[in-house]
Amino acid sequence: MNAEGGILLDELNWSIRIPILKNRVISNQLSLALGIPFGILCIVLLVVQAYSGLVMVGVALVLGFLLVLLLFRGTYDMEFLLDDKGITCETQSKQKKRVRRMATATAVMGVLAGNPTTVAVGMMAGARTKEKLLWKQIRRVKYLDRQRTIMLRAGVGESIAVFCTEGNYKQISAVIRQKLGTTNEQDCS
Repeated sequence: MNAEGGILLDELNWSIRIPILKNRVISNQLSLALGIPFGILCIVLLVVQAYSGLVMVGVALVLGFLLVLLLFRGTYDMEFLLDDKGITCETQSKQKKRVRRMATATAVMGVLAGNPTTVAVGMMAGARTKEKLLWKQIRRVKYLDRQRTIMLRAGVGESIAVFCTEGNYKQISAVIRQKLGTTNEQDCS
């Protein structure tokens, strides 16, 4: 028992390689992240009848998609650590280096082009390679048993998708249920 009366947890850590195109959670997140801004842009271009702009947006979307597949080699490689304080999610080091190189190149191209938006995008792209949520911060949890994924949400913009292996999903979900006092998808107290 610890000071709060909870059971002490040994560290649990694992690595997992998630196929980008075959995982529903990642597909949904990518669709939202790309679909909303590109969708709004397409609507605006349709309204102003800038059809050549629509073609350019379509080409940029396809090239961006291919770049993501090339950069990540079709997978999203993650490491997770659960301990008594919370959960840490981190991009595996080899992939993290690629992300940081690409982010740096984007920021440098933005500086050379005099485009502050591109600089900001490059800086933000490399910023979220490691995230930690403390157990007391987590406000909502959703267990996706079929995908062996647990969605944890804290404040605005603070969320982690915990991808588990076939062999550890039951153990990880049990630990999270115990730490958060939840049984199903619900708000945490």
